[in-house]
Amino acid sequence: MTLEDIISLDKEYILPFYSRFKIGFKKGRGAYLWSYNGEKYLDFTSGIGVLNFGHSNREILRVLVSQSKKLMTTSNLFYSEERVKLAKALVEISFDGGVFFSNSGAEANEAAIKIARFFGKTISKDKYIILSLSGSFHGRTLATITATGQPKYQKNLEPLPQGFEYVEYNNVEDLERKFNDNVCAIILEAIQGEGGVRPLSVEFVEKVKELAKKHNALIIFDEVQTGIGRTGKYFGYQNYDIQPDMITLSKALGGGLPVGATLLKREYVNVCEAGMHASTMGGNQLASAVALKVISILTDPKTLSNVEKISKILFSELENIKRSFSFIKEIRGKGMMIGIDLDDTVKVIDVVNRMIDEKVLTLRSGENTLRLLPPLIVGEKEVSIFLEALRRVFKQF
Repeated sequence: MTLEDIISLDKEYILPFYSRFKIGFKKGRGAYLWSYNGEKYLDFTSGIGVLNFGHSNREILRVLVSQSKKLMTTSNLFYSEERVKLAKALVEISFDGGVFFSNSGAEANEAAIKIARFFGKTISKDKYIILSLSGSFHGRTLATITATGQPKYQKNLEPLPQGFEYVEYNNVEDLERKFNDNVCAIILEAIQGEGGVRPLSVEFVEKVKELAKKHNALIIFDEVQTGIGRTGKYFGYQNYDIQPDMITLSKALGGGLPVGATLLKREYVNVCEAGMHASTMGGNQLASAVALKVISILTDPKTLSNVEKISKILFSELENIKRSFSFIKEIRGKGMMIGIDLDDTVKVIDVVNRMIDEKVLTLRSGENTLRLLPPLIVGEKEVSIFLEALRRVFKQF
């Protein structure tokens, strides 16, 4: 089947919720993808932060094949060795508590919102407000899209669920105005992925800690994109002096399979009861076994050591490039989550398209930011290929 055939069938049978580039891929290995036309591309998107350890990772594939031959799922009506091993592994690299498994980031955040509401109602019938930040992105379910601080995603979905309020990103004064005793939780991204690769300021995080304690509210970190080594730590929140009450995970946790997880601090586990929430496929044996291998790769000291080494090179070289092109406003991010913010003389989509012409895949984010999410396994060779392509593209503007 040719790419043209695939595009034709896609238009006929797939609901048009996505705007796709006119390209498709038939195989991948490591940091590279091969198109239907046999052309090789360097992938600096990792499937939008899903494949932190590269395409067709051999260690992950071995577990995938082995587990699929034994058992894929039995439902949550029965106990599972794979599920409890994964939960234990996640707790060991975060904080003491319990885990709920689902299949996506939106589901993980939906569970966190429900748990926060359960918690709030143990204190007061009026304690149900969820705070989130402008520019945030937390998913596409009705609750998570309401928590998302970007009105463009909420168009024509009214009436939206009640009890959500927005705080201006990194604005301490606005945070103080919005926080009160009716707030049951605040949900944050350590770095806003869809919002333009914008890290939280230390000052803002410190004020979140102070106000959450004062008003007895839960702190939720959405680690769907920032987790699993992406920022140079196991989780994005670990770049700050803060201990969340909940974190949510997905994307890279599954190594390519759909997995979601909501971790809740031990002292709040008692707000959860059987029947309050569920997920038919959540924590299935196949996904759990693969995710456990992902955690094993993550905790290998070589993994974060490579992130530290390569990210230093990337940030240093990108700052050098910035000095040569006046339309680059800022280089920001942490680890292997990097944003190149451009002024309005250059459209980021034009950069993305011309990088595709150079056989390098990148992403856009926020208003006009080039987003880089390379696999955590890339080396200096891949960085060199990327930087050379980026320079060639920037010279065209």
